[in-house]
Amino acid sequence: MVAAAALLLALDTGEELVRVALPLVLLPPGLLMVISLINPWYVDRYVLYALAGLALLAGARLARARARWAWAAVAALLVPFALWSVWLRTPESRKDDVLAVAAAVRERARPGDAVLFMPARRREWLLSSPDVYASVRDLALDRSPAASHSLWGTELGPAAIRGRLAHAPRVLALLDPVGQPLDPYPAEAAKREALAAGFELCGVSEVRGARVALYARPGRCAT
Repeated sequence: MVAAAALLLALDTGEELVRVALPLVLLPPGLLMVISLINPWYVDRYVLYALAGLALLAGARLARARARWAWAAVAALLVPFALWSVWLRTPESRKDDVLAVAAAVRERARPGDAVLFMPARRREWLLSSPDVYASVRDLALDRSPAASHSLWGTELGPAAIRGRLAHAPRVLALLDPVGQPLDPYPAEAAKREALAAGFELCGVSEVRGARVALYARPGRCAT
């Protein structure tokens, strides 16, 4: 839709402006789409700057317009983008809802509960809700994102994770949705194996793009 609008606006627009604006609109998203055929790296926010080219073309067309129909045509082109922009700001536009994850943890967590992020990169779900994150003990964490200069922090090795889980009465596991492949890394396997061996599943809350599972020692789900 963006490409079609850009091509339409480029008609009868100055050649020098088109040479700058049209590649700006088409090349960044186009290249990222091609790369995504191999690795799924396409995310809208990575190419939002490309819309500057569309704005240049629309501005040039408005500057050249002399009839009311031209203004109406440009306005009609902009309406879908306004609707799309509004939709991007809703929870439904995202693959997961971090606020819903935090709310589920807040509802289920009790003093002394631990949390496991499975896989580790899902730590991002609670980092945006520091009050909730601070209320649970992050069992697998070795160094925080700030200390490790990383997005999600660094985690302990498999043996250390098993050792910490051995002393945890209840664990909230933050999981991917059903159907997602399991990470094969040793630390992730250690989390799954320790939960399966020493805990029973008390219940699962499903929210957009995530699952919050409560585990407890056998016979202690109701306590």
